[in-house]
Amino acid sequence: MSETRGVFKDNSIKSPESLESEDAGNLSSKSLILELVENFLSSIFVLFLLYKFVAMPEVVSGASMQPNFESGERILMERITKHFKPFERGEVVILHPPGNDHKDYIKRIVGLPGDIIKIKDCQVYINRDGERFILEETYLPSDVCTVEGPQLKEGRSLRLKEGEYAVMGDNRADSIDSRVFGVLKEERILGRVVFRFWPLERLGFL
Repeated sequence: MSETRGVFKDNSIKSPESLESEDAGNLSSKSLILELVENFLSSIFVLFLLYKFVAMPEVVSGASMQPNFESGERILMERITKHFKPFERGEVVILHPPGNDHKDYIKRIVGLPGDIIKIKDCQVYINRDGERFILEETYLPSDVCTVEGPQLKEGRSLRLKEGEYAVMGDNRADSIDSRVFGVLKEERILGRVVFRFWPLERLGFL
């Protein structure tokens, strides 16, 4: 009787060429993962720098800047120009109120360093370098009355020294501002409001 012997191939034993191919694939996968992680961390770092030193989004909360800014609107504040460009009267800024580093207020600058500011007969009066004038606020409705506050009484003057500003909300009947907390130091101003990106129908530079 003849006997036939079969030749069996063990597929579990791989050739050196296949092992090298798998190693290369594993290294390629690891490199891709590392690259993705590095890109993610780099993006986070760049966003942090932009947020910390360049610009940051803010959400308007409350009615203190009505009718020009409504609660819930999204705005962009830039941090750069304050380091080389003086703030101007009428600009809208984001600030920390005196004694509170955890709240961001949106207000409008009405008084500059060197001003003597006074509220009288619903108007804001400015005395500067011997010149006295009523502050023209074309951004406010014509019937708005600027009322006094604990730190800025009707008919009494407030002198602003170097590095001091006076700020007010556009909604003069409902705003916590320099009439309540007094003068604002320049270092409390975080930056200028430059853009509104929500709602879309009010999209645009400010």
